[in-house]
Amino acid sequence: MKCPLVAIVDDDEALCLSLADLMRSLGYRAEAFTSAETLLASTNLLLFDCVVADVHMPGMGGLNLARELGGLGGWTPVILITALPDRNLEDEAISVGAKCLLRKPFEAQALLNCVEKYLSR
Repeated sequence: MKCPLVAIVDDDEALCLSLADLMRSLGYRAEAFTSAETLLASTNLLLFDCVVADVHMPGMGGLNLARELGGLGGWTPVILITALPDRNLEDEAISVGAKCLLRKPFEAQALLNCVEKYLSR
């Protein structure tokens, strides 16, 4: 069985790299992207088993990224992360096909639980 590949997308480069390192420390392969557009242009786009993306980024945010990925056939689970307290965000995240919405700051275990839940399906 191949080791799952996780894409981390966040315009906060330090957080992006930190989350990619966390995924690697847990035994996953991970690639970091500082924009949704960079992920969508990746030659590995169809190889990702899971995408973790920030909701608000310059250019395309995580909600639109989830929509875009869903338009490709919904081939990979999207986990959204945000620092925003917007109560309607959870409904919107579900409506675009996101599997989890985590609020920053979140525990590493909460992210791991979401990732493992959807990679095991």
